[in-house]
Amino acid sequence: MTIVRDCMFPDLITLSPSTTLAEAIRRLMRQPFGFAVVLDNMAPVGLVTEFDLLRWMVAGHDLSKATFKEFTLSIPQTVREDTPCQSLLNIYNNRRFRRFPVLNDENMLSGGITEKQIVSSLPRSELMAHYRVSDIIQGKFPAVSGELPFHEAARLMVAGHRGCLLLSDGEHLLGMVTEGDLLRFRTSPQWQDHAPLSQVPSTTPVTIEPDRNLLYALDLFVRSGHRRIPVVQRDPMTGLPRKLVGLLTQTDFLKQVVSSARTHKAILNPEDINDPAIWFEPFGTHRILALNEKGAAALEVDSTWVGRSIHDLARDPEVWGAITILLHNCGTLDRITLPLRTGGGSAVCTVCRFSLVHTPAGEDRIFWTLHGSESGRRSCG
Repeated sequence: MTIVRDCMFPDLITLSPSTTLAEAIRRLMRQPFGFAVVLDNMAPVGLVTEFDLLRWMVAGHDLSKATFKEFTLSIPQTVREDTPCQSLLNIYNNRRFRRFPVLNDENMLSGGITEKQIVSSLPRSELMAHYRVSDIIQGKFPAVSGELPFHEAARLMVAGHRGCLLLSDGEHLLGMVTEGDLLRFRTSPQWQDHAPLSQVPSTTPVTIEPDRNLLYALDLFVRSGHRRIPVVQRDPMTGLPRKLVGLLTQTDFLKQVVSSARTHKAILNPEDINDPAIWFEPFGTHRILALNEKGAAALEVDSTWVGRSIHDLARDPEVWGAITILLHNCGTLDRITLPLRTGGGSAVCTVCRFSLVHTPAGEDRIFWTLHGSESGRRSCG
């Protein structure tokens, strides 16, 4: 089980109520985490993000004079180093927090964790391969001309509550400017209020194609370190990814994970299921796609069983074909007592539930849960 300590970053920026906005911008631009904590007498009293600073800049506050004493700050939601990362998904689902200061056993601030680290901690499940980027990308995306003046771009970003703008000629992706890019340019000697966005220094965006699966997208988020990835289609003539069709964000990704857990339909994260659970293909050898930790423990198997046939877990392998036929007719089978052969060789009878679930990509898989891994399980002769 991954806990916060495994994926947090230790060097969380801290500010004081008397810190100016200009100084806060300079300090936040030195690190890629996008937020800082305001401390008063060593206690966290507020959380400040890059977007907050951009919003105050657009509102006309003097960056060199305005301090955090003048603003109502977001109250930080702290977590502990030993908090399971899975719990952060539940907090994200209920309250939409995306940035967390981390406390150690002595209640001292020891680091931070963001949406980026939460995404990185997700299990690499083959269940994600059954979703496509096109299933979850935003239908509307913030595309603008590179000639848009800096001050208009900043206002547009704040008004739309967006963390980036995509530069486009009306069809093709030309670049991307983030809230951090605007803040960095604003505090640089080259800043001019009417400078076009094309003059704002920014990194070349990493792109993804709409038919890529979410497992590929997850790895791309982790490898690139980007929170937002433009979605482009390949030019049929040149084969180059050019045409801008959408934007994939880590927020979109986590919302889909949370949504799939809430509905129990085509779930993406196996650990969202509280019962022992296994997913497998409804055809052929019924290849195992994923299992959660409780499922692995109940069946005495480990992660190396992913890709193996589910037939290896039944005393009569033909039972899986019968279950598949029934599921195609009724969708769900509940409280079925099934004689199993665990990975450790034990013969057990377990009360099971099976569901045939559909992914947005039009693929099917079987979702198998074991009811009451202790009380519902008994030895079989």
